[in-house]
Amino acid sequence: MDRELNLCDLPAEIINQIFSHLDYIDLKNCSHLNKRLYELSKEDSRWKELCKKYWLETQCPIERTWEQHFVHWYRDLGMYIHCYAHLKKTWDRILAFFEKNCPLIFQTIKGGVSEEELNDVQENLGLGELPLDFRCSYRIHNGQRLTSPGMMGSMSIPGHYRSESLLDLTTISVGYREREGLHGCIPLTLCLHSGLTQFLAVTDEAGYSPNTIFYPVENESTSMRRVPLEDAFISSTSFLDWITAHADHLENNDYVLMQDQPYRFLHDPSAELTTDYISVSVSTCFLPEISKINPPKFHHTYRITMTMSPDAPQSEACQLETRHWTITDDNGSEEQVDGPGVVGEYPVMYPEATFSWVSSTSFSTTYGNMKGHFRMRNLQTGERSLVQCPVFHMKCLPYITGEERAANRARKQTMQV
Repeated sequence: MDRELNLCDLPAEIINQIFSHLDYIDLKNCSHLNKRLYELSKEDSRWKELCKKYWLETQCPIERTWEQHFVHWYRDLGMYIHCYAHLKKTWDRILAFFEKNCPLIFQTIKGGVSEEELNDVQENLGLGELPLDFRCSYRIHNGQRLTSPGMMGSMSIPGHYRSESLLDLTTISVGYREREGLHGCIPLTLCLHSGLTQFLAVTDEAGYSPNTIFYPVENESTSMRRVPLEDAFISSTSFLDWITAHADHLENNDYVLMQDQPYRFLHDPSAELTTDYISVSVSTCFLPEISKINPPKFHHTYRITMTMSPDAPQSEACQLETRHWTITDDNGSEEQVDGPGVVGEYPVMYPEATFSWVSSTSFSTTYGNMKGHFRMRNLQTGERSLVQCPVFHMKCLPYITGEERAANRARKQTMQV
């Protein structure tokens, strides 16, 4: 009786083609089936691709095969294999931005920590397992020295300045407190000027979903409560998404660079408008540290840039005299605002001239928008004209109230019973 053909009877070229579609686990499993598959599974080109995919390694020490090189990295970082490459690329983008644009911030970013150091901090915190994406990121880079300006971006309005540093492990461990409303949450960022902090929920003890990153908000009514619950603005639902979004904004030049630091104004391409030779563009930023959820008061700041085209004739030179705003909240309520100049200035526009200014507003709804115009006076003829400002939109971060978190905890306790 003729023997039935099996996988091992296929030519080596076909088996190698099949193996080229296997991931490292399946490839290892196949290597245990028999001697021929064991030998074919060691094909260097396949392991080279796996090293590049998971560890971003493109060079192999001469004393190792590519399979041995893969195993070397796996022994050290295998628990992070699902996210290491993503986070390493993310950090490379962040470092490239700061090295080029903000060298002082670049110099504050620390190298990675060991697995033992992470385990010690995890044990000291006593919160159970830290999120794997958080741990992996700190294996690559241990935050930054606590300084200003911080790598997570800055913001400034009259009477207020913040610049958030990404905390290193030691500062996180020292700064952790079992504070009411923040049980199971560790500090992640800190502004030395305002005290503003973002927290990472490691457990759901405080009513947050684990891995949530948020800004806690002290309510004006907190002192009147028997139990001081804090509302919070949610900035992300995972560390991986949080730091990736920051890298995206930096790399895409979404932030404004001023004074060797990125200011977190987000530009909306639709918020650009040209009237004759003058263009107006707007970028905005939500201010969680000034906003209050109960009662609702959501603060935003915006940066307007007015530019006259270099192709404009000198006869078009003009000076801004007045401004007009139509401010609309999410309920459709409108407010009209008129005033002289902008932030106390009366900028003169001439070919290639640019003038930027920052102001702020607040809404009682989670969304609002503004639009308006500026009255300009021609410097030669004295004639007046209007330069239109595009509609620009402002939306607060999603949020959760202290009462909602208390309800979450109550539901959890009920389910446990």
